[in-house]
Amino acid sequence: MVPASSQFDQKSASSLEGQRPHFGVGTRVFQNTVVLLGGRGAGLFLSAAASVVLARYLGRERLGEYGALYAYLTLYSWLATFGLEPIVAREAAQRRTEASGIFITGSAICVAFAVAGTGLALLFAPLFGYGGELRLLLFLASIDILLFPSIRLFGIVFQVDMQQWYNVGIGLARQALWLLAIVLLALGRAAFLWVIVARTGCAVVEVGLILFVTLQRRSLSRPWTFSLDRARQLVRYGFPLALTVVAVGIYHRIDQVMLHKMAGDHTLGPYVVAVQMVEQFSVLPVALVSSLFPVLSQMSGQEEQFRHYLGVSYRFLMAVVFSVCALFTPIAGPLVDSLYGKQFHSSASLLVVLVWSEVPIFFGVVITNAIIAKNLQRYLPVSTILGAVVNVVLNLAFIPRWGALGASWATVVSYCLASIFLFLGIRPTRAFAVQGLRIAFPPFVLALAITGVLTFLPWFFWWKLIFATVSYSAGAWLTGTVRRSELDRVWALIKTSLIYARP
Repeated sequence: MVPASSQFDQKSASSLEGQRPHFGVGTRVFQNTVVLLGGRGAGLFLSAAASVVLARYLGRERLGEYGALYAYLTLYSWLATFGLEPIVAREAAQRRTEASGIFITGSAICVAFAVAGTGLALLFAPLFGYGGELRLLLFLASIDILLFPSIRLFGIVFQVDMQQWYNVGIGLARQALWLLAIVLLALGRAAFLWVIVARTGCAVVEVGLILFVTLQRRSLSRPWTFSLDRARQLVRYGFPLALTVVAVGIYHRIDQVMLHKMAGDHTLGPYVVAVQMVEQFSVLPVALVSSLFPVLSQMSGQEEQFRHYLGVSYRFLMAVVFSVCALFTPIAGPLVDSLYGKQFHSSASLLVVLVWSEVPIFFGVVITNAIIAKNLQRYLPVSTILGAVVNVVLNLAFIPRWGALGASWATVVSYCLASIFLFLGIRPTRAFAVQGLRIAFPPFVLALAITGVLTFLPWFFWWKLIFATVSYSAGAWLTGTVRRSELDRVWALIKTSLIYARP
């Protein structure tokens, strides 16, 4: 149930003597995905620990203020890279010998846009309730959120070369440093300002490591040249994605900004906790598709192979995300209380709703990368802009009446509209959406049925969790969401990866 080449060399898999087996596309994708998922597992622990320590240290209101700061800056993140990350990855994968010029040109474009974005964020901050001391904090936080992404762009070379362990290692180093910083700040009862300074300092270390490893490995050979013609081409390619990113930023973070403005940071605090817990899972589809995207780009002209990789990606991710939806229902309350304390108990009800927003996120990551690989990114702004508008309208209607719970439902509805259903109305993307919906339907019905049953069972939450786990596993097997043939292929890929890793 992970991407695998349909032309996997079984003879190579069984060859235990002599030379190493042929390192095929499926094995490379599998190894990189395993590395990313393993890194995500470690990162999940570090991130969750940092989130818990930070929430207990700051309390409801300060945590709401912290979330509001970074949510506001995210609204300008489209200017940080102008949507060029997947474009640079695609162009470098297709023209590896020209990669140095592509990265230098792309980074120069991002720096220019990032400076403009930082200026706009600070200029308009008072209109959104970020005046006085908050403007200084916004400037410090903008170094990480708006200025450094142009440097992080160089880390894409590891994705292009299918050597994702470098990105994983650097990411884990930053997360470990951030956890250590939060613990020390909490023990020293440091002022809120130092939380922002510490996070920015961790970003400095991260970009330093990216540049050091890139230069040390000579991943980008000289000449490092800026091309005006290439810059125009990248901006033209990136413009639709930039519009998409600004729309995504709005409907991913505008809810927190609006709660900050309309309901206050005391109400926002539990919502930030629920969002942070749910977003821990969002890196899973990114990890998978990050490994797969260079392959999708190279096979964009081979329809059968392209659909094969796309279908297996859908099947794996839909099986995982609906299992999360089913399993989170019985454990949300006890999990929040044990980790964050009773002051964040209201986060549990928000979490049960918000976890369903992961379905369109998982779905959207797959279909978006398929669209970009096919050079159809001009259609992406259509869905995301409409999704952003719907999100703002629903938040305006729901927040005054239902507060954070209303914002949660606004998120689920707008995400589904933008990441799934709008693509059905666009002819060139309709086939991708239909393929995904056909695969998603059985696990959706299964997860929905399990969730419905759990609401009526008066059991202790551990028994509910066991029931949900057994029911979903059996249902996934019976409906074909999990297939024996793909499990066998995973095992074959594991053996090949282990053989290749031998000295």
